[in-house]
Amino acid sequence: MSEKKCKCKFLNLFDLCIIGLAVVAAVVLLFIKFRPAPAPAVDPAAGIPANMQTVRYVVELEQVHDQTAQMVQPGQELYERTKRECMGTVLDVAVNDATTLTKNEDEGTFQFVEVPERYNVVMTMESKCTVKEDAIVLDSGLEVRAGTSVRVLGPGYYGAGYILSVERG
Repeated sequence: MSEKKCKCKFLNLFDLCIIGLAVVAAVVLLFIKFRPAPAPAVDPAAGIPANMQTVRYVVELEQVHDQTAQMVQPGQELYERTKRECMGTVLDVAVNDATTLTKNEDEGTFQFVEVPERYNVVMTMESKCTVKEDAIVLDSGLEVRAGTSVRVLGPGYYGAGYILSVERG
C-alpha cells in the first residue's frame, strides 16, 4: 500500500499575504473606531462652540392626512426620517388645504386644484448650526438648503416635503 504524504505542513506565501491583509484591516478599523474626535472651538463664557449660530427655516409637509396635521405642535423635536438626524424644534405651525398642479384638458392650461381630505403643514423650525462657505449644517450634521426635499419624523407621525426658506439668526 502506498502511503499518502502531506505536501506541506507550513503556510504558503498566498496564505501569509491573506493573513497579513486581515491584520492590517483590523488595525485600521480599530484606529477609526477608537480615535478621539476633534474638540470643537468653545467660547468659555457661553459654553457653546464659538462658530455655532441659530438658524430658522420653513418646512412644508405635503398632502398629509387630517390626523397627521393635528399632531404637529409647536415645541416638538423633529428628526430626519431616514438618517434619524435632529432637525430642530418646531416654533410655529400652519395648516393649509393641499393643492396640486393639474392640466385642464378643456382649455389646455395648468392650474392648481384642491386635493380632497389632504392638507399641507407649514412649520417654522429652529436649530443650532454651523455656517460654512457652501452650506448651513445643523449640529446633528444635516445640511439645510432651500428647495431640498426632506422626510420628517415626529412623535407619532411622519411626512415628506420641502424646505421652503432658510433664515440665519
